[in-house]
Amino acid sequence: MTATPARGVADAVPGRTRRLPPGPRLPAVVQTAMWAVAPVWFGKTCLRRYGPLFTARILGFGDVVYISTPDGIRRILRDDAGDFDAAAANESIRFVVGEHSLLMSGGAQHTERRKVLMRPLHGDNVTAYVEVMKSIVEQEVVGWRPGSAVRLLDCFQRVTLEVMIRAVFGITDSARLTRLRVLVPKLLDVNPLIILVPAVRRSFGGFGPWAAFQRLLREVDQIIFAEIRERRAELAADPSGRGSDVLSLLLAKGQDNPAVTDQELRDHMVTLLAVGQETTATQLAWFFERVVRAPGALERVETAVRDEDWKVLDAAIHEAIRSRPTTLDIGRMATKEWTADGYVFPAGTMFAVSLGLLHLSGRLHPAPESYSIDRFHPVEPPSAHFLPFGGGSHRCLGASLAMIEMRTVISTILRSVRLRVPRSTPEGVKPKGPMLVPRRGAQVIVTENRLFAGRG
Repeated sequence: MTATPARGVADAVPGRTRRLPPGPRLPAVVQTAMWAVAPVWFGKTCLRRYGPLFTARILGFGDVVYISTPDGIRRILRDDAGDFDAAAANESIRFVVGEHSLLMSGGAQHTERRKVLMRPLHGDNVTAYVEVMKSIVEQEVVGWRPGSAVRLLDCFQRVTLEVMIRAVFGITDSARLTRLRVLVPKLLDVNPLIILVPAVRRSFGGFGPWAAFQRLLREVDQIIFAEIRERRAELAADPSGRGSDVLSLLLAKGQDNPAVTDQELRDHMVTLLAVGQETTATQLAWFFERVVRAPGALERVETAVRDEDWKVLDAAIHEAIRSRPTTLDIGRMATKEWTADGYVFPAGTMFAVSLGLLHLSGRLHPAPESYSIDRFHPVEPPSAHFLPFGGGSHRCLGASLAMIEMRTVISTILRSVRLRVPRSTPEGVKPKGPMLVPRRGAQVIVTENRLFAGRG
């Protein structure tokens, strides 16, 4: 890449303001390839050469303005949020999550849908899942033989999926559980061509990635709709027998929890799967990849778990989120002309609000590549410098669930298992769809496992 402005960006001349910031002049196909194969390197390289406001050209999205300043992010996500459309930026995944998804709504519609989902995903409703989470983790950990190598990313994907379909969906039918364990990982591993190139979304006589994805999505939908119908019937027969899972709470009628249609329920459930399950699994993998390598960090976290010092554990989790983001950006599209840093951005400008680059900024977080729990304990960084779950009215709705799940998984493992790394060098970042995962899957060696010994 060169430090010259992106092609198509007007030069700054007296009396004239550039409409888009500078960026690499490489062809869009090359920039897209770098963005897809090495997004962290691409983002950090552009940040270093052009500053925290730059323009990239990505196939399927066109000119994309990256912004990673605290002030700019605050304005887009909160102060000027009414001038930006989150749903338009998520249009490429509508075919997965559905038109009723929270990701596909804005304004009053978004507020209403968020209100429906808020209660089941917060407070006592979330803490009620802890015992189920512990049981799921123990079932996974019991098979970790001392001396064996374990890819934690694979393990956590199984754990978080099980939490989602049992605690959040409340599914107990063994046949459905078995089938979803096979289907959901395939559903989340969608071919990126389908997302980036709308022209690929054709059946081609029943062949190709789009036809295969449609068959997969139909089978998942059949299971979800069947579950919704049965649960509706059970609730009608015995209103007092409702479960505590998210689906049951959404089905329950009441003044504070209005009834929703089967299609809306389906879209909410698939959205929770799409944005919650794999994100939490990946963040857990990065947590252990970071903690087991940083001097003294694992011992400090083990002590915090033993003493139930959740402030230290949360600080360790937050530092892992900061140092190894699971995704780099969230999208927003300007709905009207917007001005920032001397630029006038026309309506329709696509912004990549780069929380990942914000968290990796050496100006805001000295020595950003190093892992240090002290960044968040005893004093946390300014809230504008760390936004693990986004901000404003579109802040991640599952933040409370994710934090409780991560605390529960980590503490359950560390009470029973001791780990070491097979090599001291950090694992690289590998793109997997929208996720940024540990290149070797967060591999560890199990040195002790009291649960395994207890099997006899």
